[in-house]
Amino acid sequence: MNPHPEHTPPEPGEGITWGKKFVFSGAYLVLVTVLFLVCAEVLLRYRGIRPWHVQNLEVKVHPGGALYHAHPVLGYTNLPGRFKIVLSTGYTFQVTNQANALRVTHPPDTLDDSVGKKEMWVFGGSFTYGWALNDEESYPWLLQEAFPSYEVVNFGVSGYGTIHSLLQFREAVLEKSPDVVVLAYAGFHDERNTFVRKRGKQIAPWLALGSRHHPFVELNENGILQHQMKEVTYEPFPLMTKLPLAHFLEQQYNEVEIRQKRSHLVTQELIKEMAQLAARQQARFVFVNIQAGERMLDFTHEQGIPSVDISVNLRQPEYSNRPHDSHPSALANRLYAERLAHYLQTEVLN
Repeated sequence: MNPHPEHTPPEPGEGITWGKKFVFSGAYLVLVTVLFLVCAEVLLRYRGIRPWHVQNLEVKVHPGGALYHAHPVLGYTNLPGRFKIVLSTGYTFQVTNQANALRVTHPPDTLDDSVGKKEMWVFGGSFTYGWALNDEESYPWLLQEAFPSYEVVNFGVSGYGTIHSLLQFREAVLEKSPDVVVLAYAGFHDERNTFVRKRGKQIAPWLALGSRHHPFVELNENGILQHQMKEVTYEPFPLMTKLPLAHFLEQQYNEVEIRQKRSHLVTQELIKEMAQLAARQQARFVFVNIQAGERMLDFTHEQGIPSVDISVNLRQPEYSNRPHDSHPSALANRLYAERLAHYLQTEVLN
């Protein structure tokens, strides 16, 4: 009989039970984690998710190698001149930018013919600039042909969003007032306007073509737009160039950031400000959905802003420049011009 029951000696092995359980639990947790990661990798690869591939820009510009230079308000703008651009597939196109950095909408030797004409200003990004097209294939050029009594001014610049259009508009009206203002919008302009991570990821490879800073807007707690400027940078998540899971998590994070930045709401406020500025200039303002802007069309209709949908299905091969480039083809631009011209003639200029 043990006279000191409180000091009963442990049964053999009893003293290390908790240690064994801890080791076993740790090993089990590691195994489950590894299995989860392996299954996630397999599933994501099956769904087409791949590690992030760092895009190497294979665009050659003749002469000079650059298309853009720094601008204190817009971040960057077109270099004046005539350039031949060669894409990685060997596809080539010619662009002509005037001394004011805007792309031509008619032959340069006819610029004197524009004196005294009413002006139609067209704002937008690369779809409006006419990336991957020759000058005469872009829809602003075709719009000029449809309205010879107007001088059509193409303010489009590749990579621009609605924030750039508003800043261009503010600057341009210091010198003259237009008769018609056209804003071409695509759904992906929202992320440009707040310059989220996703946008930095997209354009970082293009820095080789010229200096890049980027204006952007945030809504403060009082719902007031705050304009800012930052240098284009992008920091990838660890391992996202190796693992689909890391890349997938980064993509989800980017989408959350867009919602947190209220990018769509910011764009709505920018559009309202452009419409109000046009009204103060006694200019007719037209909102144009050129791609994936159906939600914004609902908003502009609610606001009573004249609006038209000129978009085409870019998945159809005839409407894009694939395999050379994913931008709209010459055929798509002809449709843009026809649809916009019809709307202007019947609903705006009549």
